Amino acid sequence: MGRRRHIAFAALAAWSLSAATPAGGGGRSEKSTIDATFWGALVYASGGEAKKPAPDALARRLGKVFKGHASFDLLGQHTQGVVFRDYVNWIVPSDEMNLELESKGPAEGGGMNVLLKLWQKKKVLVKTDAVLKVGSPLFIAGPEWRDGRLIFVLELRE
Repeated sequence: MGRRRHIAFAALAAWSLSAATPAGGGGRSEKSTIDATFWGALVYASGGEAKKPAPDALARRLGKVFKGHASFDLLGQHTQGVVFRDYVNWIVPSDEMNLELESKGPAEGGGMNVLLKLWQKKKVLVKTDAVLKVGSPLFIAGPEWRDGRLIFVLELRE
């Protein structure tokens, strides 16, 4: 099993979830685009019943990391297909929260080096470098909200 990583807003402790396989290589231009797809979602974790349940596989993984939450509602999701290296790309699953993503190119051992900034409206909540790998989503524990917690999920897909 690969490194485990979980980035919390306050502590920025790292936690990843599974072994990964390398992402694809170059796109239209090796220098400007990355042949990779990023998927992001905003999830509401609570003790109640889910009204818009997250997919089962995602809910199981979230349940292992965020114990004490019985349900995971998918509030919004967004897929970013073409990623430009050294330019700002956005994962925007809601009007309230979004993720700024800047690719720094392939990571040693596979995956993608990225600079991430999690925004809530016009305020940066988290800024960090990360290595994303296929099959190993990154969970960012957000602020408490209503009777639960917001979670941002970012995944590199093939």
